[in-house]
Amino acid sequence: MKPLSELLVDLSTRAKRAEDDYKAASTETRSKVQARVAQLKEDTATRTAKMNAEAASKRDKVAEHWAAMQRQIHERFDRVDADVATWTADRAEENAAEAIDFALTAIDYAESAVLDAAAARTEADSHI
Repeated sequence: MKPLSELLVDLSTRAKRAEDDYKAASTETRSKVQARVAQLKEDTATRTAKMNAEAASKRDKVAEHWAAMQRQIHERFDRVDADVATWTADRAEENAAEAIDFALTAIDYAESAVLDAAAARTEADSHI
């Protein structure tokens, strides 16, 4: 894109040309004025085609950037989902390990209680 200062010069030059064309048209024959109009329409069509091509190119670039940004966001969400899944699995494994430790401790207490009961029964039987 041209710098704004150059665009303003182009605008000024074009406005001056329009003023000069208007002044000239007042003294020219009808066929010359029609030729100016035809040339102006041709120039306008060319400029419009160029603007449309530039707009299409910019639309394509914006669409590419948008698609890239969406891909990056989806990749980040996928990484976050994977991290959450890993964290969840780690917590579940820790909970399972703690439950197993608790069960082992409960078995130890149960075995101790059974042995205490057996010892108490043996003691009781020896007094009979």
